[in-house]
Amino acid sequence: MDQFFFRLLIINAILVMASPVYASTQLFDNSATYYYASSQAQVFWPTGQYKTLAKQNAKRIATFDVADIDKERAIYIPLESILINNEIILLIEGATGDKGVADFLSKEKNAYKAPQLTYEYETNKRLLVAQIDTYIVNKGRKPLSSKPFIKAGRGNISLLRFVFPASVELAKVKNLRLMLTTTNRQYGKSKLEIAQINYTQKPIEIEQDGLASGYILDKGINEHPSVYHFDDFDQHGWLSKVKTSVGLTEPVWQNTGELIYVEHSKIGHFSGQQGKSVKMPFRTSKNLAGNLDYYFASQTGGEPEEAYFRYYSLLGSGAYASGGGKLPGFGGTYNKAGWGGRANNGKNGWSARGAFFQTVGSKNQTWGGRMPIGSYIYEVDTKNKYGKSIPWGHELSTQQPGRWYAIEQYLKLNTPGQKDGVLTVWIDGKRIYNRNNMHFRDTDQLKIEKVWLNYYFGGVAKPNKNFDMFIDNIVIASEYIGPARK
Repeated sequence: MDQFFFRLLIINAILVMASPVYASTQLFDNSATYYYASSQAQVFWPTGQYKTLAKQNAKRIATFDVADIDKERAIYIPLESILINNEIILLIEGATGDKGVADFLSKEKNAYKAPQLTYEYETNKRLLVAQIDTYIVNKGRKPLSSKPFIKAGRGNISLLRFVFPASVELAKVKNLRLMLTTTNRQYGKSKLEIAQINYTQKPIEIEQDGLASGYILDKGINEHPSVYHFDDFDQHGWLSKVKTSVGLTEPVWQNTGELIYVEHSKIGHFSGQQGKSVKMPFRTSKNLAGNLDYYFASQTGGEPEEAYFRYYSLLGSGAYASGGGKLPGFGGTYNKAGWGGRANNGKNGWSARGAFFQTVGSKNQTWGGRMPIGSYIYEVDTKNKYGKSIPWGHELSTQQPGRWYAIEQYLKLNTPGQKDGVLTVWIDGKRIYNRNNMHFRDTDQLKIEKVWLNYYFGGVAKPNKNFDMFIDNIVIASEYIGPARK
């Protein structure tokens, strides 16, 4: 690179660091794979897989050839038909039928030879260094951004993201070219295509017609005929304890241990009202932070085959989870199978608890500090004696510390022997996950035994750091509940 462009690169890098960028529509980060826009945050591509996104939203803007010359050299490709946005997302892949593979230097190898956009701005020439340069492989599951090169061709797709400084007036940007530097090793002559992805995600509408919409902050919702149980912990469950002491009923919450109650004012409650929430303390000395079991049979006289369960969840400020674990969900274990390495054979027991994953590292500019959540499921015939962790894969399922989320899960058991069970998830009233091919049982003797509010770290490993989670406003019902009305 000549000295002129070197100086431009340094100046432009300073501008990017010093200037705020426009609001981003970022689709992926450096941990992108074929299945995940961010494998660190467990966030799926918005269309399900990368291939679908590219097919529906990528427009070819240039083609170019790469000679089979094993030598570092710069290639400049004019982008005459590019749409100039605040953020520019490009993909590079092999042309149809081409069998070559091209390698280009990435930022990890040499920041000065990494992918760049050159452009004219007013009377000046400038460079824009790729904020993200990575590549993915068809059906590949491993992030590849840490390598000193990016690949394109024969199933390898390079992904580039550029962001203009806020000081740049886009109408004055002209003559964009993409600069790529080949590595000293190429794999046959390549014919490559550059496409631009322009994607605007449609907002998910809040489903307004839930049971909670008829009750301000859930007050009185327990009187609705479709509600099995409601608890906001403001009374510490004293009535249930009194009834139990005189032999009238079993306690609503079983296997609880001693619950820790915290005043709303101490944690910034979503309601803005006085009251209490329950703290689930994760400590480095133990795996179990807390547990509450609601058994349908003892409380309602029977066990349903479908149910809704909503709770409010808060991840404590500054929380960092060094690994994954379990969260509230549903269970039909019958103390036989569906937990602790006791495999589900279709007739002994199942479970569909919630799950959390390791906190995203602070270096991730988009998701750093958030904790992804999903489900931990014991289905039939998984060929594994343990359950499977499944992320919900949406922006809302990456919990941000210090923020309350209304998490609702609907579970419908499958017809025995068939794969037609349903798990649906809403967060803050937005449907963010749905799966309708689940296989929990092969006998109708298995039902939804309980709502299982299990807060457990691991596995076996314990947390590296202490952190807290909080739970409140639990509703269990036979109809969609929705977020609390304020």
